[in-house]
Amino acid sequence: MTHPSVISGALVGAVLLLGACSADVAAPEGKPVAACSLPPAIDTVPEVPADFPWPDGITLTRAELKKKFVTLEGFGDQSVEQFFASSRTELEGQGFDVINTDFEGFEAELYFAKKDSLAGIVALREAPCDGYVKVTVLYDPLETEAGRKAVRRTRRLSGEG
Repeated sequence: MTHPSVISGALVGAVLLLGACSADVAAPEGKPVAACSLPPAIDTVPEVPADFPWPDGITLTRAELKKKFVTLEGFGDQSVEQFFASSRTELEGQGFDVINTDFEGFEAELYFAKKDSLAGIVALREAPCDGYVKVTVLYDPLETEAGRKAVRRTRRLSGEG
């Protein structure tokens, strides 16, 4: 038989843990509170190209610029399906072609290009915090012929863009 003080100690510990974790994130209205914390928001990075396709409704949490590649990461409180649809509309509205897609419900990707001068991907994943989607956008300026050739091949094979 388990001693009552062990049971009560475990219950107190569980209640404290649940209280501490669930208070970390304010869930979107009508969605459950997650037992985790989202990274803090950061300011926009000035080196990001003006035409960088960053979806509306996403809080920027990480930015990385390496050898002209740009990667932005953030979180939003819409579904993968909603961000997939709005990202496609935004990309096409900014003059990008969506040259391939992959949608699985809990995750999705949109591969985009603008002529043969640049390309990228919008990757959507259900976030570790309930009710949130993690969005990563990678942007490649395609300064090599090999990169431009890969975009032309993807356009041809996918039949999109």
